[in-house]
Amino acid sequence: MKAKEGEKAVSPYEKHYSIPQNIAYYFRFYRKNVPVFLWIALAEILVGAVVPYIRIYLPKFAIDLVAAPADGERLFWRLGGLGLLYVLVQALYQAVRESKYHIYNGRRNDLLSALFLKSLRVPYRDTERGEVKELYQKSMESVIYGDNSSLYRITYGTLDVIMSVISFVLYSTVLSVLSPVVTALLLALALVQYALSFARIRYLEWFRVLDADIGRRRRYLSNSMGNVKAAKEIRIFGMKEWLKSRLDKVFAEMKRLEKRKRRSENVFVQINGALTVFRDACAYAYLIWQVFQGNIGAGDFVLYFGAITGFSGFVENIIRNVGMLRQGSNDLNYYRAYLELPEEVLGSESLEAWTTGKEAPGSESLEAWTTGKEPLGSGYPGARSTGKEAPGSESLEAWTTGRKSPESAYSGKEDTNGSDRPRRHISELTLPVEITFQDVSFSYSVPNAACGDDSKDKAVSGQIFRHFNLTIHGGEKVALVGVNGAGKTTFVKLLCGIYEPQEGRILLNGIDRREFPRAEVYRLFSAVFQEKFLPPFLVGESVSLQAEWNEERVWKALGDAGLKESFTERGITSDSYYGKDIDEAGVELSGGQEQRFLLARALYKDAPILVLDEPTAALDPIAESEIYDSYLKFSENKTAVFISHRLASTRFSDRILLLEGGRVLEEGTHEELIARGQRYAEMFQVQSSYYEKSAREKEAFS
Repeated sequence: MKAKEGEKAVSPYEKHYSIPQNIAYYFRFYRKNVPVFLWIALAEILVGAVVPYIRIYLPKFAIDLVAAPADGERLFWRLGGLGLLYVLVQALYQAVRESKYHIYNGRRNDLLSALFLKSLRVPYRDTERGEVKELYQKSMESVIYGDNSSLYRITYGTLDVIMSVISFVLYSTVLSVLSPVVTALLLALALVQYALSFARIRYLEWFRVLDADIGRRRRYLSNSMGNVKAAKEIRIFGMKEWLKSRLDKVFAEMKRLEKRKRRSENVFVQINGALTVFRDACAYAYLIWQVFQGNIGAGDFVLYFGAITGFSGFVENIIRNVGMLRQGSNDLNYYRAYLELPEEVLGSESLEAWTTGKEAPGSESLEAWTTGKEPLGSGYPGARSTGKEAPGSESLEAWTTGRKSPESAYSGKEDTNGSDRPRRHISELTLPVEITFQDVSFSYSVPNAACGDDSKDKAVSGQIFRHFNLTIHGGEKVALVGVNGAGKTTFVKLLCGIYEPQEGRILLNGIDRREFPRAEVYRLFSAVFQEKFLPPFLVGESVSLQAEWNEERVWKALGDAGLKESFTERGITSDSYYGKDIDEAGVELSGGQEQRFLLARALYKDAPILVLDEPTAALDPIAESEIYDSYLKFSENKTAVFISHRLASTRFSDRILLLEGGRVLEEGTHEELIARGQRYAEMFQVQSSYYEKSAREKEAFS
């Protein structure tokens, strides 16, 4: 359902915690990570509430001392003592506030780390959803923007509100001595101002929804016009004026919205200003009248005058900080919503071991498994000494706080006693591995769990596979072909365990894959996908995709991939940076060399199952054929699945599967399928005629 103007669309991925709930959330965060911060905050509250109180009494005491008959030396020491007391208290307040800031600022890294680690545990299928991507971006923005982050807004907003309320109460007691009627009037007007400012905050939040939509369009157009990759199309197709006109239109919308918002704010400001003038005028008039009546002296006049002035400031400070709390709470809701997304069950290994590539406990390394060495044993490092439960399906926060794990996206059941956790290890599998799709169904419909609906799907949308059955025998080289949208890439994601079927099972040597820890399943695969992942890390890191790598294995993999000689000639080492994002002298490779670099990565991992998802789509047929020949050479004794849109590259396969509409339309060897003269033969003939025509044209112009 489309939201009305200014109305925020309801997302099943959002959370709506109250301000007190979010304050409590950060209180637990500080108590767990840096408890000394809470003591510093308490000291700031006590000192910060006393400082204004001393500030209004100090002039009164000074005037009373000067007015009273006393010798000069006593007057000097008393005034000096009062001044020194105020300076010391003020210095203590500033010291506490500054130390608090540095501690708070350092803890933002903890929040960022938790968010990053969480993103590694969210099921891949969910990470592809637009709403989840947007939620991650908002969660990141709620943490990274320093003094605009939710941590700052809630921390400082809470402390400042508490200090202002305490000071407000103290000032009220001072004014109540002067006149309960005046105090009641000031309190009543303060409540009116608070209600007015609260309405202003709500109104501005309504504008923020509109502004966010316009801001997204502005950023997209601005980034497009400043994007080097888009510069060629912008120039060739003459898009400059068109894009500029669209950007001007967005700027005009922003200007109209800003003007509308400014008019609204002016109304609030004028009403609030009129109330402030009326409040202070009444109080000051009463105060002056009391002086003329002789009811208060000079010292009391200064005291009450300062109290009335400070009273107004505390009201405005409370209102301002409540607005800050609301903004911080809204931002924190995004962060908490992301952390509470369902997670995939990786298994019993620690998250650190999985992300850093260190030895995964619970099963021996792939090398040890394939060479027959003794397994390392089970349990994550430190489990025996600490007695903690290893993080499985629960989030990092849930593991450290002892809470129950969230509903598992992997098994679809809540893990209450560990009975649903994988109990087997890949060391039980004999090589090469056989893979069986047994009655598998899969669709891209939104999971009901995300929408808060525990019922089963009433209608299946985006259906890709329905009761799909296929066996890839151990050591078999299978090629998947088909038109775009046939389900090839979805098949690969199901094969690798990135997706889980909604119905049916995927078996490894006849064993349900869900009986193995997810992280161990991932270790079975060396995959090269369409989307190249070439981070600007050191060459050794980019080949191994680990923080620490084996130098000899890196160069062997590069040598087998045909890159060692060229790297040596160019002076490239494993400590050279890939790309120029970090180092201007970084390694740059051609398209074919990049594919060989990805081959080196697959060779370094040396997993028993090799998967290629159209990695050579951008290469010419000859270069693609050479790359596939290299993959074939190093896939002996491995189960391999190749996907290519060029049928000529599939001839070397043991079996070719023509996928169409989520089912196997034809299967067999290249020769068998050509002999049948059906869909595959027709597609091959069309492609062959194109290549023959290209070859003749190339020969004619050579």
